[in-house]
Amino acid sequence: MDHINALRQLRSPELLRLALQYAIYDRRNLDYFFDPFEIAFADANRESIVSELVEELESPATYLVRNAFIYYVPKTDLCDRRMTYLQIKDLTVRYAIAILFSNAVEFELHPSSFANRRDASVNSAFRFTEDFATGGWSRFASWQRIQCQGNSVLLRTDISSFYDSISHDYLIDSVCRVLNLPENSQLVLLLRRLLSLRTIHYSSETGMIEGPIDVRHGLPIGDGVEGFLANIFLKESDDAMSRLGASYGRYNDDIRLFGNSRADVLQHLRVLQEILLAKGLNLNASKTRIAENSESIEELISRAYLFYDYGGDENHTAGVRIETEIDRPMHEFDRRFEEADGLESDADARDFCKYLSSHSNGMPMLARANRQPWHVARIVEIIENWRGSTRHACWLLVQTASFSDISIQTKDFAIRSLIQLLSSNSQNTYSRFRIVYHLNKQRLRNTNEPFRYVDQIPAEQRDTIIGLIPTFLGASGFELNLAGLQLAFSEDQSIVNLQNLAVAHSQSGCEPIRNALGRPFESPVSMNQIDDRDSESEENELPY
Repeated sequence: MDHINALRQLRSPELLRLALQYAIYDRRNLDYFFDPFEIAFADANRESIVSELVEELESPATYLVRNAFIYYVPKTDLCDRRMTYLQIKDLTVRYAIAILFSNAVEFELHPSSFANRRDASVNSAFRFTEDFATGGWSRFASWQRIQCQGNSVLLRTDISSFYDSISHDYLIDSVCRVLNLPENSQLVLLLRRLLSLRTIHYSSETGMIEGPIDVRHGLPIGDGVEGFLANIFLKESDDAMSRLGASYGRYNDDIRLFGNSRADVLQHLRVLQEILLAKGLNLNASKTRIAENSESIEELISRAYLFYDYGGDENHTAGVRIETEIDRPMHEFDRRFEEADGLESDADARDFCKYLSSHSNGMPMLARANRQPWHVARIVEIIENWRGSTRHACWLLVQTASFSDISIQTKDFAIRSLIQLLSSNSQNTYSRFRIVYHLNKQRLRNTNEPFRYVDQIPAEQRDTIIGLIPTFLGASGFELNLAGLQLAFSEDQSIVNLQNLAVAHSQSGCEPIRNALGRPFESPVSMNQIDDRDSESEENELPY
């Protein structure tokens, strides 16, 4: 890559406009959380932001990176996932660099590296990487099915704490080798500055605000930039496995090895581990499993990437059992639940959410009109006890509380449950944020008339929810604080009232709240309107 020409392109308004478009789209549609005030401002002031970035990038080596904010979302019933929220200008510059890199190496990436590939469809004008469910994950699942036809041994593994474990020095070395960039070039120096974040940590458990703290290790989880950088980081590993002739496939840090000989598969595994260790990474021993016959393969229950798990079909004969143990595309989900079926794991919780929202042969597995109070009770149980499915479950709860085709009995129970969760200070702030977000999000009817689900709820219960705004502002999670502030803004657009609310109830020193109150306020519709996608599929695209 010609680093001088690349730097010239990086400063071009055309590239920065595209990068800003990608940043805004991913924030609105893919991220676990976005600051509605920041995105509304960015959307309304695109040209000003681009012009400012052109000026700021005149001296890339001294580009000033803004504070990033750390928040935590449920990962399993026991553990949380650390998320990093980058401010929109820094995210835009990262996308600009990723666009340049992808233009140079996308076509050279290993064909069996399926995750975070550049979108080549008609959607490429507004999104950087392709759709998770219909793109890379679907191809990864199809590849596994093909491998079953000529192999009898399957090994599943993943990389331990992948994104958190990536060394910035090793990543820079890989980028320079893969793209043939000088380590002291302005472009590489800019990348190094962007990787070394100053972070402020907001604890949802203790309420403490710590930082800024310099972070010089790991990549943030969330957007397509980090996934594409990870592909570059692992490209040499992918290429080495290809040279070995291994039947090797990777989706992010999820790795599959196929073969007809246990010895060959284990040899390939040892080579892979040696390569990863040289990069400061290691395989997760507790998740490394090998199967070489129908009995042991039966133990390798198929798991969908991070969010949804799929159980095997027990009616298959042993001769085709391997096909029930590979990862399956999202559209092939077929697990059903009865009221007597309990939830015993995160996998059950994820499958239950999927059951309520999946379609089979074009028909819903369970029509919304057939949802019963026991379905709502399971959703609440998931939010409270099986937290890894919080994001999906919260959407299902709001949907059940507000959609017109739900029975009155079920809807009333959903509304009561929703208010109880929102009122509970013991409930984690992220799940409460997701509920408030969905209730207040501006949507468009087919007539282009804006509406919110909170307005579909009976007046008395709606007023109860609005009355909880001070509680949302005073919670220890800044994501719920901002959702509460946005709800207040949607109800009363007076900046004075918002400032008074923040002073009276918000945690002192919360920079995201300060930033929100310091920006010109856009209309509620422009602030949080996502796009024209049918809200039925709102929680189906989960890329991380």
